[in-house]
Amino acid sequence: MATSQNDIVSQMREALRISDPELDTGVGSVARKILDAVAASVADAYVENHLLSYAYDVDAKVDADLDSFCQLFGISRIPARRAVGTVTFSRSQDLNSTVYIPVGVEINAASDPSQVVQTVTGGILLPGVASASVAVQASTAGAAGNVAAGALDTLASPVQGVSTVVNPTAMTGGTSRETDSELRTRWKRTVFRSLAGTESMFTGIALDDPDCYAANVIGASKSRTEILQIPSSGDTVAQIQNAAYVYAAPVRVARSDGTALVRDYDYTWIPSIPPAIRQLSPAFPQPGELITVDYQYLPLVSRNSPTTGVTNRVDVFCGGVRAQVAQQSVIFSNAKAFQNLPANDLYRGVWLRADQSQPDPGNIFIPLAFGPILTVPSTLTVGSAIYGLATRDHPLGTVSGGVTYAYTVVHEDTADGWTPTSRFGLEWHASYLPVNGTPFLVGASSNYAFNEIPSSVQDAINRWRLVGSDVKVHQAKQRWLRFAMGLVVDSGASATTVQNAVRTALSDYLNRMVFASTVQVSDVLAVAHQVPGVDNVRFLNGGDVSGYSPANPNASVVGIQQISPLASVSNGASGSSTWYPLGTGPLGPALVSYVDLATGRASDAYFEDNELPVLGAVVFKNLARNSFGVA
Repeated sequence: MATSQNDIVSQMREALRISDPELDTGVGSVARKILDAVAASVADAYVENHLLSYAYDVDAKVDADLDSFCQLFGISRIPARRAVGTVTFSRSQDLNSTVYIPVGVEINAASDPSQVVQTVTGGILLPGVASASVAVQASTAGAAGNVAAGALDTLASPVQGVSTVVNPTAMTGGTSRETDSELRTRWKRTVFRSLAGTESMFTGIALDDPDCYAANVIGASKSRTEILQIPSSGDTVAQIQNAAYVYAAPVRVARSDGTALVRDYDYTWIPSIPPAIRQLSPAFPQPGELITVDYQYLPLVSRNSPTTGVTNRVDVFCGGVRAQVAQQSVIFSNAKAFQNLPANDLYRGVWLRADQSQPDPGNIFIPLAFGPILTVPSTLTVGSAIYGLATRDHPLGTVSGGVTYAYTVVHEDTADGWTPTSRFGLEWHASYLPVNGTPFLVGASSNYAFNEIPSSVQDAINRWRLVGSDVKVHQAKQRWLRFAMGLVVDSGASATTVQNAVRTALSDYLNRMVFASTVQVSDVLAVAHQVPGVDNVRFLNGGDVSGYSPANPNASVVGIQQISPLASVSNGASGSSTWYPLGTGPLGPALVSYVDLATGRASDAYFEDNELPVLGAVVFKNLARNSFGVA
């Protein structure tokens, strides 16, 4: 802070009064004139120093001033992002005609007409085909665009021949504008990206893509810090879930007060998976005490292999979606089939469908050129036959309305997967194969789309990376979460309005999470509790569900669960219960339940280094104070 000339003069006069009480420093004296001249120069220097400090102090800047400062270093504030998803267009009459769904069709919610989305790719309903799914994005940016499944049900732009529309899954990815605090943090992490080959450089390049909202860089090792409690007996075991390799060094173990313990004297470090700490001396903390452990490990998703000497690989994982349409001519071939043998090139255990299940052995793999894949046509004409994309209403290998639902999207799910150059394509049912050698077109109506972000970031990194480093950019894997929550709504508040606000708040909370994070029960409840109109909130547990079975918690809607992102086209099943208002139902069986098995109470959900959480659904049960029960 600057100091005025008068303040400086007063300080100097006070000092002279002590050292030379007889000296006249009054106004008009020679000494005073000297003091005034010196004070003026010092005050000017204070001002210049203050301005200089402010000019380079990112923590002192806000709003447009902060934007201007960050732009000097090539870093811009991340704007609010639009939510993305899919909408299913259906018809119930005149199945003999061809219906074209153009780009730019608007769909909104009857319950809230301000929620508007637009198609970003085209679609087509061929004769005999009743429905088709098309990629859409919200018309306006922000977390409010993350509307629930089934909420979008009205055609604002009529399409001739289409009778109904619905979004089978929730819209996701809509986020608020980057705050000042978030921008300052990102600036500090990425401003020195010119240090070629560093994590900051790769992170900075990835986050410079306007649609990449999160990035994680993994090299030959990753640092980890854990706070552990000494058990009553046995070794102290680390809680890491995602290690492919644990390094023997470096490692540091310290007491809760920061006092370091001596390796191979106080304890032994066992670099197993998970690693463990074994007590050697009486000076080691006693059962119940806390210790802090710092060590290095290699995540499961890394392509490095220290045991074979491969340590020059860097993997960059990007969160975010930017749809880019593509078109590809394909010659059908039954040469490659998925197998049960791990040694096989197409071992089914390292492939994933969109619903997170694995391909069936014997089904045929048809590779596509552009990926990671976001959408493919809902129908493909191969020869004279019409084949359909499998959905929950029409599983793989079923025939309905003259359409054989014979294919689904698959991605290679290994450390090499989810990149622009990895393997992805269509899994084709072995019982419904077209004639070998038959040509067909994928994306004739702009309905084949892929995520452009990994390829865009890969191109940018290739212009920066060091010679000798092997860098690959991957699309983040999304894990769709369902929260089962009991709400007590304030008197006079609309339960529907409060539920929608809670859903929006939870979606925004998840969309701001980083890789390898933890969705904590306490954080989720805190987010929901801060929504106006919420008097009380808790997770639903086994006591709330009739027939809850500890042996199969996935069969009940409780706590926090991972679900399949593929919802049923019709919302009848998910909207049949009074617990599930239309569009907020379970969206299908749970894949993983993050609960205490005995009680069904929610527990924390941990994510891998290549995973990001996405809100799939929130199931609400309205409660009162006398029925709230035990949280």
